[in-house]
Amino acid sequence: MILMKFETPQEMLLLDALSLMAKDSSKSTLRSWIKNGRVQVDGTVVKIASKPILKNQIITISPKEPPVEGGVKIIYEDSHIVVIDKPAGLLSVSTAFQEEATAHAILKRKYRPKRIYVVHRLDQDTSGVMLFAFTEEALTNLKKTFEQHNIERHYAAIVEGHLEEEAGTWRSYLYEDPNYVVHETGDPVKGELAITHYTVIGKSKNHSWLDVKLETGKKNQIRAHCKSAGIPVVGDKKYGAKANPIKRLALHAWLLAFDHPITGKKMRFESPSPKSFEALVKLDDNI
Repeated sequence: MILMKFETPQEMLLLDALSLMAKDSSKSTLRSWIKNGRVQVDGTVVKIASKPILKNQIITISPKEPPVEGGVKIIYEDSHIVVIDKPAGLLSVSTAFQEEATAHAILKRKYRPKRIYVVHRLDQDTSGVMLFAFTEEALTNLKKTFEQHNIERHYAAIVEGHLEEEAGTWRSYLYEDPNYVVHETGDPVKGELAITHYTVIGKSKNHSWLDVKLETGKKNQIRAHCKSAGIPVVGDKKYGAKANPIKRLALHAWLLAFDHPITGKKMRFESPSPKSFEALVKLDDNI
């Protein structure tokens, strides 16, 4: 659903184009539209106010969507895919113990009788951007995209303590024990290769804010790697955290970027990091 549509008369910055498009709206309102992912340029969400827009590009504003059910927000949908913002505490898919209160089940109820295919998962206590497919063709192509690592996934992680290096890569083999806890191993036969890139983007006395980029996507990968590095994710008692000051796991999938599985168009979706993270580490330019 589109609330407003505008074709740029000349090359200009996105914020200036929005000012022409919605003359009665304040700059702060326009910036909030951008920040909340309501602005698209030629069908792709753009979250940079200073982005140059070419002549004759189409800018659309989508209405502010209320959460669907269980706090799930729809970021984007077309006839092939749907992208959501999953809240912390909600399962991604059904388990032997829970079938109804999951992101997958909620989408199936919303879009019935459409089929909803699971492309990837987020841990129950991790929030952020998550992708589903409406068609088998889209699912097949997206699975290949993930397998070939042709997808960009970034997470915000608040961890206990500090790292000596401001940026680096964790590379190890991971395996899951009978109690569903993931561990590192040096044995490539016993575990699966997991690669995690990190950059420290903020520090406080007791915590660090990491921008984490996944190269692989194994279960509990970030959490297991942070534990092995001696900096468990805040609130992650399962992997060695000492405290839970914000009453949730401090891990948020803030960016997902990939080529559309049918059209090949570049897609980029973001979810603002939870404000509670700033209670532990304050950033000047929050991701």
